Amino acid sequence: MGMGMARRPAIVLTPRLPWPLDDGGRIASWQTVWAAAQTHDVTLLTFVPAGTEAESLPPELVALGITVGRVAHRPPPLPIAAAAGLFGSRPYTLARYWSGALAAMLRERVAVLTPSYVLANHLHMAPYVEAIGGTPMVLREHNVEHLWMERYARDRGLTPAGLYARAQAVRLKRAEASLCRAAALTLAIQEGETEVLRALAPGARVATLPVGIDLARYPPRRPAEPPVLLLAASFSWPPNVDGALRFLTQGWPRVRAGAPEARLRLAGKSPPASLIKAAKRAGAELASNVPSMPEEFACATLLLVPLWTGAGARVKIVEAMAARLPVVATRFACEGLGLTPGTHYLEGETAAELADRALALLRDPDRGNAPAHAGRAVAEERWSLPAVARLQNELVAQVAL
Repeated sequence: MGMGMARRPAIVLTPRLPWPLDDGGRIASWQTVWAAAQTHDVTLLTFVPAGTEAESLPPELVALGITVGRVAHRPPPLPIAAAAGLFGSRPYTLARYWSGALAAMLRERVAVLTPSYVLANHLHMAPYVEAIGGTPMVLREHNVEHLWMERYARDRGLTPAGLYARAQAVRLKRAEASLCRAAALTLAIQEGETEVLRALAPGARVATLPVGIDLARYPPRRPAEPPVLLLAASFSWPPNVDGALRFLTQGWPRVRAGAPEARLRLAGKSPPASLIKAAKRAGAELASNVPSMPEEFACATLLLVPLWTGAGARVKIVEAMAARLPVVATRFACEGLGLTPGTHYLEGETAAELADRALALLRDPDRGNAPAHAGRAVAEERWSLPAVARLQNELVAQVAL
């Protein structure tokens, strides 16, 4: 904005407060809020747990001068949501996040503010386009939802979960195409998903916006002894749980046999009972309430990413590279990040291969130096928050009022 020019309002929608930055979804949502606040007066409308609507806001939001509207929301119980996903007007994921109260709040804010645009984080916030009239909607896709559901259905096969996911994938594909066409601009998180969405919704305006992170959050490394293999993830996301369970049973015994002193630390929110039991059985640490993920990166020997399905971009890999932490991962885990195995990370396609790559680093830690430095260079080039924010604002300006 030039000197003397008034800042226009903008509205950002998120399914939860984008702070603290304790998982990849929040980091990606925070990027959109922070970027918008550099050029606009931002109103954030978000869901919060019932009873927390009047709690003090995180100082980071206050410092940006953001106005926050909070709506108490609890997704419906699983049986009701599952039935709605089959027989209701919206597929399961979208039905869980529909709230008449949020739609009313958004409609009122649009009428009062006449914003330049409304930015919806995640496909499940995009149905609120019906509440914004002629205001342009920018859809920030954290994942291509139908793509991840198709992959999940394939992995689950002919089980009840697999059959349900197959039906949801069909409904999600139709909804995703419709909502991309309704958006003035859709921002995919990686180039491969941009192409998927362009093919899904011909004529829709789709661009790539990578994840952006604050590189200064990551302190210098001070690897702990004995060495720590860090498996950091949000364990409310089924692919992360599946990958962790597979490594615990097929990879970790191999590491323990070759490096008995090593520790495996699973750090992330919402671990299910199956993962808690498997970690205990395997002799791994599980930390579900981590005060600081950057500190976890600083103390780890390497980041382990055993992932074989999903969608989007793995923000934990982006963070590890910002932290100069060597990464051992499957090729799928690095999908869409533009990384080269052997240069930026060590690749293994099976749990046993991941274990072998980790063992190689444990036996010769200097082997991780070159990939760690190369990863940091990529982070500085592609994922710094100010640079990604500039790109976001340039793209949004092309459709904003």
